[in-house]
Amino acid sequence: MASAVLEEYLETIYNMAMEGEQVISARLAEKFRVSRATAGETVKRLVSEGYAVQHSNKSVSLTSSGQELTEQVLRRHRLAERLLFDVLGMDSISAHEQAHALEHWMSQEVEDRISSLLGHPATCPHGNPIPGNATTGPAFLREQHAFRLSEATEGQAVRVVLISEVVEDESAVLRRLSEIGIYPTASVIVLEAVSGEALVVQVRDQACSVGADLASKIWVQSAASNERDVAS
Repeated sequence: MASAVLEEYLETIYNMAMEGEQVISARLAEKFRVSRATAGETVKRLVSEGYAVQHSNKSVSLTSSGQELTEQVLRRHRLAERLLFDVLGMDSISAHEQAHALEHWMSQEVEDRISSLLGHPATCPHGNPIPGNATTGPAFLREQHAFRLSEATEGQAVRVVLISEVVEDESAVLRRLSEIGIYPTASVIVLEAVSGEALVVQVRDQACSVGADLASKIWVQSAASNERDVAS
């Protein structure tokens, strides 16, 4: 059985891959605020235990068993988030932080009971799919006709689908997004969009700026597409 540290690395590799980012030890070292040597040793452990493969260009990807284990951990994490958010009334950021501890001890029975209690929710409070209850990975984004906010055009009205978990680990960023009203289901109108630069968007009848990097981690769907889906 993988340790809590290995499971955290697996989750990060999985989420970075879903974002289309190349996963290398240096990037993982930045993420976990450890030395490159420490991150490299952890990657070697993942490889030796059959959860990951390190390619000739030093990039890392999950094996089928690594992906299976990661989705089990993500299921527990996201169900814990929903329990803390929906039942205990915690804010979504605190729920995410606390779920990191809960995901490592939750038994199969507890996991199943939480899912049943909550009506088998499809997503966590930040819109990310719960494995076992919804399609996962890039297929989920395709189902939602989702694209990055950074790819939206000037004047386009969109609806927020999810906040990437690559950002979800940054509590300060999540709090900022929550303050300005950017969360799943929120309506956003793009007022100004220049490739590679910050976007100016309208949320809750107020204009605000969203940096280009952050906008690339916010997945949205066209408001028009959403209306057609609801109608059908």
